[in-house]
Amino acid sequence: MKQTKISESGLIGADGKLRMPMDRVNAFFEAHKGERVVVRFESAERGSTELQLAYYYNYIVPTIQAALYETGERKTERQTDVWLREQCVNCWSGLGDLMEAREMSKTDFSEFLEWVKQFAAENLFVYIEDPKTL
Repeated sequence: MKQTKISESGLIGADGKLRMPMDRVNAFFEAHKGERVVVRFESAERGSTELQLAYYYNYIVPTIQAALYETGERKTERQTDVWLREQCVNCWSGLGDLMEAREMSKTDFSEFLEWVKQFAAENLFVYIEDPKTL
Protein backbone atom coordinates (compact mmCIF):
# COMPACT_ATOMS: atom_id res chain seq x y z
CA MET A 1 0.00 0.00 0.00
CA LYS A 2 1.45 3.35 -0.99
CA GLN A 3 2.03 6.10 1.54
CA THR A 4 -0.82 8.64 1.56
CA LYS A 5 0.82 11.34 3.69
CA ILE A 6 4.18 13.06 3.70
CA SER A 7 5.63 15.60 6.10
CA GLU A 8 8.59 17.82 5.32
CA SER A 9 10.25 20.81 6.90
CA GLY A 10 11.54 23.83 5.03
CA LEU A 11 12.56 27.45 5.33
CA ILE A 12 11.15 30.60 3.79
CA GLY A 13 14.16 32.64 2.67
CA ALA A 14 14.62 36.40 2.85
CA ASP A 15 13.37 36.46 -0.75
CA GLY A 16 10.03 34.99 0.38
CA LYS A 17 10.58 31.67 -1.41
CA LEU A 18 10.15 28.26 0.17
CA ARG A 19 13.23 26.05 0.38
CA MET A 20 12.82 22.40 1.29
CA PRO A 21 14.31 19.04 0.36
CA MET A 22 12.36 18.01 -2.71
CA ASP A 23 13.53 14.42 -3.23
CA ARG A 24 10.85 12.82 -1.02
CA VAL A 25 8.23 15.36 -2.10
CA ASN A 26 8.84 14.60 -5.78
CA ALA A 27 8.80 10.84 -5.11
CA PHE A 28 5.45 11.29 -3.36
CA PHE A 29 4.09 13.26 -6.33
CA GLU A 30 5.33 10.58 -8.72
CA ALA A 31 3.46 7.90 -6.74
CA HIS A 32 0.21 9.90 -6.79
CA LYS A 33 -0.10 11.14 -10.36
CA GLY A 34 -3.56 12.53 -11.13
CA GLU A 35 -4.68 12.58 -7.48
CA ARG A 36 -5.80 15.59 -5.47
CA VAL A 37 -3.72 16.87 -2.55
CA VAL A 38 -4.45 18.87 0.56
CA VAL A 39 -1.56 21.04 1.71
CA ARG A 40 -1.13 22.69 5.09
CA PHE A 41 1.62 25.19 5.86
CA GLU A 42 2.54 26.16 9.41
CA SER A 43 5.22 28.63 10.45
CA ALA A 44 6.90 29.58 13.71
CA GLU A 45 9.73 31.87 14.77
CA ARG A 46 13.19 30.36 14.38
CA GLY A 47 14.55 28.98 17.64
CA SER A 48 11.18 29.01 19.42
CA THR A 49 9.74 26.23 21.53
CA GLU A 50 6.63 26.35 19.32
CA LEU A 51 8.80 25.58 16.29
CA GLN A 52 10.42 22.64 18.08
CA LEU A 53 7.01 21.20 18.98
CA ALA A 54 5.59 21.75 15.48
CA TYR A 55 8.73 20.17 13.98
CA TYR A 56 8.36 17.17 16.27
CA TYR A 57 4.61 16.57 15.99
CA ASN A 58 4.10 17.59 12.35
CA TYR A 59 7.36 16.40 10.77
CA ILE A 60 9.23 13.87 12.92
CA VAL A 61 6.32 11.82 14.27
CA PRO A 62 4.62 11.30 10.86
CA THR A 63 7.99 10.52 9.25
CA ILE A 64 8.81 7.91 11.91
CA GLN A 65 5.26 6.54 11.71
CA ALA A 66 5.70 6.03 7.95
CA ALA A 67 9.10 4.37 8.50
CA LEU A 68 7.60 2.00 11.05
CA TYR A 69 4.78 1.22 8.61
CA GLU A 70 7.39 0.21 6.04
CA THR A 71 8.80 -2.30 8.56
CA GLY A 72 5.31 -3.75 9.09
CA GLU A 73 4.67 -2.03 12.41
CA ARG A 74 1.40 -0.07 12.51
CA LYS A 75 1.16 2.75 15.02
CA THR A 76 -1.01 5.83 15.34
CA GLU A 77 0.75 9.18 15.58
CA ARG A 78 0.15 9.18 19.34
CA GLN A 79 1.56 5.65 19.69
CA THR A 80 4.57 6.68 17.59
CA ASP A 81 5.16 9.72 19.81
CA VAL A 82 5.00 7.64 23.00
CA TRP A 83 7.19 4.90 21.50
CA LEU A 84 9.87 7.43 20.48
CA ARG A 85 9.94 9.03 23.91
CA GLU A 86 10.10 5.60 25.58
CA GLN A 87 13.24 4.78 23.58
CA CYS A 88 15.13 7.87 24.78
CA VAL A 89 16.59 7.82 28.28
CA ASN A 90 16.40 11.64 28.47
CA CYS A 91 12.59 11.54 28.26
CA TRP A 92 12.17 9.89 31.64
CA SER A 93 11.86 12.09 34.73
CA GLY A 94 13.85 11.45 37.88
CA LEU A 95 10.73 9.79 39.28
CA GLY A 96 10.62 7.27 36.43
CA ASP A 97 7.70 8.92 34.61
CA LEU A 98 7.71 9.39 30.85
CA MET A 99 7.66 13.13 30.17
CA GLU A 100 5.44 14.63 27.49
CA ALA A 101 7.26 16.69 24.88
CA ARG A 102 5.66 19.87 26.23
CA GLU A 103 6.98 19.11 29.72
CA MET A 104 10.64 19.04 28.66
CA SER A 105 12.89 22.05 28.96
CA LYS A 106 13.99 23.60 25.67
CA THR A 107 17.50 22.19 26.18
CA ASP A 108 16.24 18.68 27.00
CA PHE A 109 13.87 18.76 24.05
CA SER A 110 16.71 19.90 21.75
CA GLU A 111 18.78 16.93 22.92
CA PHE A 112 15.80 14.63 22.33
CA LEU A 113 15.40 15.92 18.76
CA GLU A 114 19.11 15.31 18.12
CA TRP A 115 18.73 11.81 19.55
CA VAL A 116 15.70 11.12 17.30
CA LYS A 117 17.66 12.17 14.22
CA GLN A 118 20.44 9.71 15.05
CA PHE A 119 18.06 6.95 16.15
CA ALA A 120 16.00 7.23 12.96
CA ALA A 121 19.10 7.02 10.76
CA GLU A 122 20.59 4.04 12.59
CA ASN A 123 17.45 2.00 13.25
CA LEU A 124 14.89 2.97 10.61
CA PHE A 125 17.16 4.13 7.77
CA VAL A 126 15.28 7.43 7.65
CA TYR A 127 16.75 10.88 7.17
CA ILE A 128 15.44 13.51 9.57
CA GLU A 129 16.39 17.09 8.83
CA ASP A 130 18.94 18.40 11.30
CA PRO A 131 17.09 20.05 14.20
CA LYS A 132 19.96 22.54 14.57
CA THR A 133 18.47 24.34 11.57
CA LEU A 134 15.47 25.30 13.69
